[in-house]
Amino acid sequence: MSPYTEGTWIVDLDGVVWLAGTAIQGAREAIHRLREARVRVLFVTNNSAPTLDQLVARLSRAGIPAVADDLVTSAQAAAAMLHPGERVVALADGGATEALLARGVELVADGPADAVVIGWTHQFDFDRLSLAARVVRAGARLIGTNEDSTHPTPDGLLPGAGALLAAVATAADTVPEVAGKPHPPIVGLIGQRSDDVSLVVGDRPATDGALAGALGVPYALVLSGVTASKAQASPAPALCARDLLALVIQQLG
Repeated sequence: MSPYTEGTWIVDLDGVVWLAGTAIQGAREAIHRLREARVRVLFVTNNSAPTLDQLVARLSRAGIPAVADDLVTSAQAAAAMLHPGERVVALADGGATEALLARGVELVADGPADAVVIGWTHQFDFDRLSLAARVVRAGARLIGTNEDSTHPTPDGLLPGAGALLAAVATAADTVPEVAGKPHPPIVGLIGQRSDDVSLVVGDRPATDGALAGALGVPYALVLSGVTASKAQASPAPALCARDLLALVIQQLG
């Protein structure tokens, strides 16, 4: 058995377990094999749109039993950057607003505000861009749940939260703070959940690979999401496989 099969695996969701909620073939078996081998799996996602219940339900539909404690999200990381009682304008979907409310912040429709939080959402247009930029220019912090420029789906890549964040940052002429992989806020949350991470598995070297570097552990690249070949990967992964199941078979034998 590989030395990577001890401790906790950090496993991405989009592009690794599913594409836009559609399970990737073999993902269920891969997680089952890891758990049978007593490898803990902590799902860590930069997608702030789904709520925790929605993520648990999606995993269940994919044949993977899970509870909320098995998940760490960029929405939770963004919320952790704020203090209870602060006023926040959120341009984001339910997962982000759920995490912000759980943190005890006050969600407001307009400024003045202490922060503007940008997450992945379809509800983004010129008026919302103008609102966010105006509130930031008036003194609010600009916080992005993540800076992924694209979002993988079965039909190809869609604009990611990073694209929306870049638009607001440009319009507000400011540099945003980022919560998700590979930045310190989500690294801190992972540290609170596990002190024995042995491997990070993901499809995006710039986030998952960099997260592995921040945690001081190896990175395994799977080619089922945004990255088509190992040659495209920077930083270079310690391991590479076609998909999650192929990686698990490679490591567990």
